[in-house]
Amino acid sequence: MDKVLNLISLATKAGKVKLGEFLTTKALQEGMGYLVIIATDTSEKSTYRLKGISENYGCQSVVYGTKADLGHFTGKDSKSVICITDEGFADAILKKIDNK
Repeated sequence: MDKVLNLISLATKAGKVKLGEFLTTKALQEGMGYLVIIATDTSEKSTYRLKGISENYGCQSVVYGTKADLGHFTGKDSKSVICITDEGFADAILKKIDNK
């Protein structure tokens, strides 16, 4: 089982994930975002834009998982972007990604 996706699922259950571009951008604007995760099958244009938004607000972004994966592990339909709003979950996810 993918440990990164499991951590995303736990963060969702803890209420520490914002789903979709609108809520991700809003969380970043409010200073609540610690990590933006963009699906690998998101278009290049959207990925570039989302990375730029994250960078503008001083938030790290990574490209990981498919839209179906992100949707499944957050209990929703497919999602191209999610935002982790807890520093502990964000750090744990980054560590698991770096170890792959």
